[in-house]
Amino acid sequence: MVKVGILGLGSIGKHVSRLLLDHRQGHEIIGAVTLEAEFKGRPLAEVVGATEQSDVIIGDNLEELLALHPTIVVDASRSFLDVIEDDLCACLNAGANVVSSCEELAYPFARWPEIGRKIDNLARQEGVSVVGTGMNPGLIFDSLLLLATGAAWDIPYISGRRVVDVSKFSQNIHRRLGIGYTEGEFQAGHSDGSIAGHVGFPESIEIVIRAMGLKIDGQVSEEFDPMFSKGETPTSYGTIGPGETTGFSQIATAQVGDREFIRLELILHLDPNSAGLAVGDSVNIEGSHPVYLRVEPGMDAVQGTSAQLVNSIPAVVAAEPGLLTVHNLPRTAAWLGAFEDIDNR
Repeated sequence: MVKVGILGLGSIGKHVSRLLLDHRQGHEIIGAVTLEAEFKGRPLAEVVGATEQSDVIIGDNLEELLALHPTIVVDASRSFLDVIEDDLCACLNAGANVVSSCEELAYPFARWPEIGRKIDNLARQEGVSVVGTGMNPGLIFDSLLLLATGAAWDIPYISGRRVVDVSKFSQNIHRRLGIGYTEGEFQAGHSDGSIAGHVGFPESIEIVIRAMGLKIDGQVSEEFDPMFSKGETPTSYGTIGPGETTGFSQIATAQVGDREFIRLELILHLDPNSAGLAVGDSVNIEGSHPVYLRVEPGMDAVQGTSAQLVNSIPAVVAAEPGLLTVHNLPRTAAWLGAFEDIDNR
């Protein structure tokens, strides 16, 4: 029986827990911890809205969770590797595998090389595996993109575009992303780092480029352009007023040799239709045998990420020790049968 611990009960953590409780078998959730004070002491199934019941009572102490000896910890807490470093190391020291939604963990060796090497060495020492995955990084702009290149001959250029409706995201996530600000507030927040936008473009591009045996010339470049409301835009927590940000476009590019080789664009918006945007995902592999992929409607960020985390559990548990990327793992498949019947060869 695979013992699963849950770290973080925001939108992703709740969906992970509900998916495990209601739709997966061959495992046991042995504990869940969160920094959300209102959840502490409450039944996990009640908080996440699961149909199936669980004996797990939510706590706030990671050490107590690790004392229960989880086989794997699903980390759905934060996006920044330096913030979760101590929690990751605690999990690895306790002999637990980790699958995480932390975008910077997907390929940390460019942005955080020292932390990346530290986590890799510790995981190897403890005989466990750790992987960062989700929609982005994890699937759309890396695993799915790389799968499409398998049918290509030459590849002179790659582009991708993802348009996401973020109206169901919480206010905290909106504020971190850059939604609900005046133009001056947005520019100031972007300058001081409090408005992060999408985290993970450099990680996705590194995974793709390296998987194809190439190297980036220089660094990944990013552009970040806000979109402003012309009227009042309702949200679950209030109204975004005229002249405030309702979304943004973020573009990342990288060069191979002396030319641009890859260009990825992500548009997040509270009401894409009103802005003339169609929700969807696309990947274009140019060349003498071009490959164009379209996913319509686009994959939901929260449901898709939680599914990637849960469905990666069998492969992560079976993987060789170390800090791995999604390219190092077998393709993620829906885990529908008994855990012991899953073939990861």
